Amino acid sequence: MSTFEYPEVGTYKLPKKNVLVISCIDLRLTDNLLNFLHFDNLTNRYDHFALAGTSLCTTIETNRKHFIPKMLSDNGNFEHWRKTLFDHLELARTLHDIRDVYIVEHADCGAYKAFLTEKKLKEDEKKCHKEFAVSLAKEIHEKEYTAFKEGEEDAYYNINVHCFFIDLRGNVSYLESLHKADRPIKKKEIS
Repeated sequence: MSTFEYPEVGTYKLPKKNVLVISCIDLRLTDNLLNFLHFDNLTNRYDHFALAGTSLCTTIETNRKHFIPKMLSDNGNFEHWRKTLFDHLELARTLHDIRDVYIVEHADCGAYKAFLTEKKLKEDEKKCHKEFAVSLAKEIHEKEYTAFKEGEEDAYYNINVHCFFIDLRGNVSYLESLHKADRPIKKKEIS
């Protein structure tokens, strides 16, 4: 049995609460993703949202120049993918007090091959995935989420987002994190 390589402990701040995991629909790496989540002590502490290309089609509007024009015109607008993802995030946040999101990209992604231009696909694969993952991460992280617990109705917080890349052998690389030091809940200013 081989051992997998995961990001070194201390590379990013491990979540203390429940997590929303956003990954691709690729069947080849399902068990590898599960092993990584167990390694990060997230057993039974995550909601899983699978979307072809992970972050790719949720960021079309901000990254349009990298997409094959025919795919955009044939398939129309992917705003419904974004809306579904953000609706799911809001529900998971409300039901399970989600404070962290894991965006997990992977090697040899069919959605990337189907939607991106040849020029974009010729870039370093991990760098390409990082660009789209960080674009989605920024959007999730920069939004201020209203606290919903009793006594915190006038407070808000930002969700921490951690981006990863899994190769075809199941090894996980850290890409980037967006987080607040201790995620303090801040009071909203009254105008």
